[in-house]
Amino acid sequence: MKKKVLLVMVVMALGVLGHVVNGQDVQYRRSSLAMVLIESDNFPNKEFVSASWDHYPFPDKYNKHDIQTKSVNIEKMKLTDQDLVKAGFLKDTLRNVFQITKAKASQKGLKYLDGNRSIAVVQPTEKEIFQVKIDKMIAETHLANQVVASWFDMGVDHQFDMALVQERGFYNASELEAGVAKGQARGMSALGDAGEELIKNTFVTFTKLDFVENEPVARAVRDAAKKEITKRMSGKPKMLLTAALKGADVTYEKTKEGCSLWSKTFLYQLNWNDSTAMVFYRDYWNNPDVLMDSDLFKLNFVGVQYNQSLVTFSLGKKRAEDVIIDLALVRNLDNTFAKLQKKNDVFKPKVPIVSVNPIVAQIGEKESITSKSEFEVLEMVWNQKQGKTIWKSIGKCKVDKKRPVWDNRYSVDEQTKADSDLHGTVLKGSKKIAPGMLIRQIK
Repeated sequence: MKKKVLLVMVVMALGVLGHVVNGQDVQYRRSSLAMVLIESDNFPNKEFVSASWDHYPFPDKYNKHDIQTKSVNIEKMKLTDQDLVKAGFLKDTLRNVFQITKAKASQKGLKYLDGNRSIAVVQPTEKEIFQVKIDKMIAETHLANQVVASWFDMGVDHQFDMALVQERGFYNASELEAGVAKGQARGMSALGDAGEELIKNTFVTFTKLDFVENEPVARAVRDAAKKEITKRMSGKPKMLLTAALKGADVTYEKTKEGCSLWSKTFLYQLNWNDSTAMVFYRDYWNNPDVLMDSDLFKLNFVGVQYNQSLVTFSLGKKRAEDVIIDLALVRNLDNTFAKLQKKNDVFKPKVPIVSVNPIVAQIGEKESITSKSEFEVLEMVWNQKQGKTIWKSIGKCKVDKKRPVWDNRYSVDEQTKADSDLHGTVLKGSKKIAPGMLIRQIK
């Protein structure tokens, strides 16, 4: 059996490399991602925003993981003190004036426990409350169970299968099915890296979008500026005051058009390990109907990213409202993913080397790559001791500063990119680097 598995894995590895050599349609093991929209009851251009979210180009460095829940509304969710205590809040009791005064000075919210306001607990911040609501929604809807069920596609026959695992891992389908059919405790131990590299690396993002029209904000800023200018220049020559006030009007005209997009994206990862896998294959593989009621599966919080982006009409020509919203949303979310990747190693995508002489990888400005970016180079090898393939670090590479970073950002004017035939970022590194190897950005 060992020899058979080894042969399958070697063939799989060669298959991955073959896809790289034969063209740009590169196949490699990506992490999987589901994206959930956190709905808002009302904000400007809601119809356009919803349509733009539906048409957002899915991040191509991840496999799209389809789950039933596409959007959630947590704005009206009520949190009890028990919810907050369970989440780790309301536990640090402040029992004297000094502690309470210090908490107030740091602008922490307080909940007083007595009429004299001498005993209090620290309230969670708005960001923390938002996350507690997401956690509560995940638990109440068993959303992690949807993520697991989607991996094994419980069809009309109410039976799980390994088709998606086989597809995303480039495995021999019969080997996978045979491993499970023999009742192996860990299910995928015949190809031991599947659980670790595929299922474990499944992520869910929850994104809240708020579009704010620029004009009211710009007007408020202008009016406040004029008030301050008039106050400070009292007694100054009228000509100077007029010029200063005109400057405030000029700034207003430049910033009033279009809209600003405020987004907050919470990143979670499926908690999948050997113990979870063992229970899944033992208790649920042949009894899939009870999976959705299980409390076994969890989503672990990884990180959060807040972003703001501005799009105005001063981009060369007048654009329709829906086009402006599309541009704002795509740029904002691309930037969100790039920052989440930089801050969280577990979420960093591996990107294939598509050619050498020069070394080129399909990663660029959309992922916030700059001329200073550096990468770790990984090669697929068979680990005899662990009985699985692993990605082994063989060195580093960096962006070739003499060549431009690939501009793969979304654009409504694709012809602006037509002048360049560059389909990736050119890198400098060891002569050992070969097509099929992967790179992962270093902080």
